[in-house]
Amino acid sequence: MRLGVLVNELQGIGPRQSTAMLISALHGQGHDVRVFGVADLGMDEHGAVVALARGLGPQVTSADAAVEALATATPTWLRLEELGGVIGRVNPARDARQEMHSEALQLLQLAHDRGVVVLNRPQGLVRGASKAYLGLFPAFTRPRTITSANRRDLHRFVLELDGPAVLKPARGTRGVGVFRADPGERNLNQILDLLLERGGMVIAQEFVPRADEGDTRVLVVGGSILRVGGAAATIRRVPAEDDFRSNIHAGGRPVPGVLTPAMERVVEAVGPRLVEDGLFLVGLDFIGDVLCEANVHSAGGLFDLERFTGQPFTEALARAMVEQIERERSAN
Repeated sequence: MRLGVLVNELQGIGPRQSTAMLISALHGQGHDVRVFGVADLGMDEHGAVVALARGLGPQVTSADAAVEALATATPTWLRLEELGGVIGRVNPARDARQEMHSEALQLLQLAHDRGVVVLNRPQGLVRGASKAYLGLFPAFTRPRTITSANRRDLHRFVLELDGPAVLKPARGTRGVGVFRADPGERNLNQILDLLLERGGMVIAQEFVPRADEGDTRVLVVGGSILRVGGAAATIRRVPAEDDFRSNIHAGGRPVPGVLTPAMERVVEAVGPRLVEDGLFLVGLDFIGDVLCEANVHSAGGLFDLERFTGQPFTEALARAMVEQIERERSAN
């Protein structure tokens, strides 16, 4: 099958990233993989959604080789309708070209409306891109949270909590702009100033007591936890000694994760919603047994998963994606 993979930009792909590993796995399973960035998408004079894409040669047998091959491949134009499906591996929050990402999402939606299978579904990405998406899940699955651009509401919410609060942008990544506000926080107004100056909504969330121990990322595929060889796709991220954030780019480090029965109950509760919204691959972040974030754009962690478990998670995920594309094509 000819498959498209959409990324922020090709120059940003590294061999240890889940995206490169997936590209290599799909290629190794016999698929014709074409890779393109958001700036490579467009519409031709006939109204077809097109992409300036690069392919892989037969010599590619690893993620390192895939990255090298893409860097030197000659790009050619193709219509997305020629593809069996498109796998999105973008992260708009990590790219300054927000307007371009918005247009790319619109183009993907047009292609989807014309029968092209897109994972994750564009409409689902729009809905799940904000951290406010958690508000659609049952209350027992998440901490007490509000989303607002109103300073008074945010201030009141923080003061009403019995303990600390976490304040962060509704759209963000890598722990940038995430603050802890303890009871009586003297810098609360300054924190709100900084977040509201960004011009977007702000999340105010009850601090989960076990946050200092780090968080656990659980990969959910088709509404269920991804499992290979009896191992669940879980990675724990431990924060640095001088930071409560566990994001790797904020100094956190990955360690093997442990899936608890309470986490499984949460996934069972939110899985149907993810499926309904067309969010095939999602990274759910837990603090303790409480769901604090849903990552709907290019959820990763495959390198560390395979390093810790010795199981071929990348191969399994690639096969699951192709099977989902085939199911959706048959349904159309």
